[in-house]
Amino acid sequence: MNWGTRHNVKEHKIKSRKYITFVIIPDPTKSPKTIKIPKWIRFPLLACVIAVIIWVLVTMTDVADVQNKMATANLNLQTNTYENSDKDAKIQQYEAEEAEKFSKLDDLQELYTQIQNKLKELEDQKQDIDSKLNGTEKTTDSKPVGSIERKASAEPLVAEFSASRSTNITASLDLLPMNSQEDESDTAKQEISVEEDFQAKAEDLINKLQETMKLIDSETNTYNKLNDKVDEIIPYWEAYPSMLPVKNTWVTSPYGWRKNPFGRKAFEFHRGVDLKASYGTSVYATGKGTVVFAGYDAIYGRLVIIDHGYGITTKYAHNSKLLVKKGDKVNRGDKVAKSGSTGRSSGPHVHYGVLVNGETQNPMDYIYKGK
Repeated sequence: MNWGTRHNVKEHKIKSRKYITFVIIPDPTKSPKTIKIPKWIRFPLLACVIAVIIWVLVTMTDVADVQNKMATANLNLQTNTYENSDKDAKIQQYEAEEAEKFSKLDDLQELYTQIQNKLKELEDQKQDIDSKLNGTEKTTDSKPVGSIERKASAEPLVAEFSASRSTNITASLDLLPMNSQEDESDTAKQEISVEEDFQAKAEDLINKLQETMKLIDSETNTYNKLNDKVDEIIPYWEAYPSMLPVKNTWVTSPYGWRKNPFGRKAFEFHRGVDLKASYGTSVYATGKGTVVFAGYDAIYGRLVIIDHGYGITTKYAHNSKLLVKKGDKVNRGDKVAKSGSTGRSSGPHVHYGVLVNGETQNPMDYIYKGK
């Protein structure tokens, strides 16, 4: 081998130490392409490859971590969604329960208002009845003919009603819950359970209020019945002939059999009472009524007859002057005549008679002495 050859080989060896040669033959008909890369670049390239591998690994770790976090976030989101859905359902349930509670409270308020109105009506009725009774003088313990069956005295009637009313009011009050220290203590101890059994307690209170309403209605009916009785008894009291027609007088001849003052018969039945009265003394109506006769009678002289209703009539006889005429309305204490001695009379006096359904009665039995 000559020197030139050895020189080329040596040069090739030196170059092969410095480069890495890549020969690319794209086509057999063409010259190959040679790419030379310095050998020193393999270390940076390896470092780059290692760096890329490390970066890829770190990136993959981060991606995995992000994916785990996303998975955890999705799981939490689903959990929160379920929890929120459950909370929404509970909120709707609570809202429905609250709406029902408010509905119960509205029912209670309405019942309370109704009870207040009923009690106001009862109070108005009581005041009306009291006004009627206080404004009318009681004149008899008897009852009007054909009246509703009741006790003979109006006072026991009122007492009977009052007792019934007291019983009903007490019963109605007993139905309502009372506020006491014991109740307050129990309520304080059971604050939690109160919320739980609100509906039951509300229903129970509504039932009690409704029961109270029934008692109030019953009480109202009792008041109405009493009012009807009062409306019936007051006109009877006003019409009842409960006084004598002459003031500051006395009976000179009683009702019943007496010696005939005119001597034609030994005895006669006196159909009224004669009352002491000087000439011209005022004669008063003994009860409310209508004048059905005011004129002259052969026996009774100048006579006034008053129809009081209930089958009761009164006569005022032997008057010197009449102050009323037929058809006049009179009240107890109105002047109807002046006493005298007209008709079949032995001297100035007032003959006073009471008839019930046409039958004569003893007028003194109708004089109300009170209790």
